[in-house]
Amino acid sequence: MKSIGKVQAVTYTLFRQRNCKNVTIRVLSDGSVRVSAPLSVSIRSVERVIEKNYGKLVATVAKQQELGRLYAQTWENGDQFLFWGKLCPLSLIPSIEDSADYENDTFKIRFIGDKPEKEEIRKIIKEMYRSYAQARIGVHVFRWSEILSLPLPPFKVRDSRKRWGSCSAKGTLSFSLRAAALDEGDLSYLVLHEMAHLVHFDHGKKFHAFLSENMPDWKARQKHMFSIQRQSEL
Repeated sequence: MKSIGKVQAVTYTLFRQRNCKNVTIRVLSDGSVRVSAPLSVSIRSVERVIEKNYGKLVATVAKQQELGRLYAQTWENGDQFLFWGKLCPLSLIPSIEDSADYENDTFKIRFIGDKPEKEEIRKIIKEMYRSYAQARIGVHVFRWSEILSLPLPPFKVRDSRKRWGSCSAKGTLSFSLRAAALDEGDLSYLVLHEMAHLVHFDHGKKFHAFLSENMPDWKARQKHMFSIQRQSEL
């Protein structure tokens, strides 16, 4: 169940969930505010929580909106893209052939004749992310399946803006092509997180204990991933 509300300058989207025990507030990478609450909690109780955290919320929303302006891509020479944990520039090169490569920490798009349109450049970059994410995730899925003694699960790479990854009830893993932006440590955590759902499908205490047992610094990894969410968008 979803509804929209507003507390002073903060507009929020409320999601009521059966398995939710507490009111939680999250500021998404685009600056929007998402609130999760149990079915039994009143709107007034939800808004009291927002009011209690109002100053911090306003500051976080402003920060995310500023990051959005800072990292907005123009799809021109010199744009910076987060890739493998590093900022890598875009180089558009007139050439005798059309090609796209990642060389020396640079995205090099060579083209014949007129420079490609911005949307075409965006598609090319996304496909490069998808290709590299597919290969790198595959390595980590295999590694964690060996460590955790789990069957090798199927996985897909999709163009997801909001989620880094997910695990279906049937055991299929999905990852955002933005996962190519992560360094090896964060990517390893992401894969472990989704594979942990093959053992504990929810986000309960056993799930978190499982993460801690297999990656003691997982909370720092998760925090870092949230901090670069906006920067990773394409």
